Amino acid sequence: MKHLELDETNINLTVIINEIATNQSEVVITRQGLPVARIVPYTISDPSTKNYPLRGMPIKIATDFDEPMSELWDALEK
Repeated sequence: MKHLELDETNINLTVIINEIATNQSEVVITRQGLPVARIVPYTISDPSTKNYPLRGMPIKIATDFDEPMSELWDALEK
């Protein structure tokens, strides 16, 4: 991880961005020695696993899934 003082970033921002993209590293920007920002490489996440966590998993259907549930009807009658 690289640390840069805020005064240095105005001149070297293009160089910093190119280095981050090339090395996939991060840079911490400091002001008077205290960290104020962090620049990290952008990563694209796989949307298929994020939005559909059960995709690709096997589906199991019970053999009696369409049988009537007498205890359910009994509960609904009361």
